[in-house]
Amino acid sequence: MSSARPVDPGGAGRPARGAGRALAVIAKEPVAGQAKTRLAAALGPQGAAHLAAAMLRDTIRAVARVDAAPWLCFTPGEARERMARLAPGFGLLPQRGDGLGERLAACLEELTDRGADKVAIIAADTPHLPLAAYQAGFALLDEADVTLGPSLDGGYYLIGARRPAPELFAGVPMGTDAVLEATLERARHAGLEVRLLPPARDLDRVEDLTAALAAGELDDSPYTRAAATAIMAKTTGALVSSGSGRGRRRAAPSPPRPG
Repeated sequence: MSSARPVDPGGAGRPARGAGRALAVIAKEPVAGQAKTRLAAALGPQGAAHLAAAMLRDTIRAVARVDAAPWLCFTPGEARERMARLAPGFGLLPQRGDGLGERLAACLEELTDRGADKVAIIAADTPHLPLAAYQAGFALLDEADVTLGPSLDGGYYLIGARRPAPELFAGVPMGTDAVLEATLERARHAGLEVRLLPPARDLDRVEDLTAALAAGELDDSPYTRAAATAIMAKTTGALVSSGSGRGRRRAAPSPPRPG
């Protein structure tokens, strides 16, 4: 690994903020048919893409407040200009690899090679994470090799490490409820000490958005809150409309006219 100090991704070769910490958002360009595909069935491809863009904007806002050098690890490569507009001041890293596991491993390797001694990578759809979660993710790396933020669906929303660790990602069935356990098993096999953050809600279903809004988890995420509120209004309106003809009492038949 390079011994060079990480530079500020904003340019000018300035020393990075965050004392050697790098915080990367791993993201797809929010376009219809590619983003938040689990929600596309309920929202349509355009609606899912709009929500994904809102989540990414709020996640970027949150990351920018953390005392760490901010990076966006993005795909596809031709989306660089748009992603740069979405994440001003962030370093930009095109994703490398065939699957999510390989891309996470490559992002971790790239940032440690650039000199970061602590790297955390988060999902692009985590606008509801409080600042304390990021701070804890880095702090736990003082006592462990790896930190993980468990998601309620069996995956993780954050992974942090102090060195490249491709063994954490190889063969992990990404996108399933076995991701966290498989990652923990690989860490044990590699002799890596792991610390866990508190679990956090996924935002992969309309029900998740409803629950997050009700719990106030999106209060500091204005773009996501606005998009989710609009989705809830539209969904509720559709339900009311589709059920508007149900439960109506039929008018009583007119009594027969006297003959």
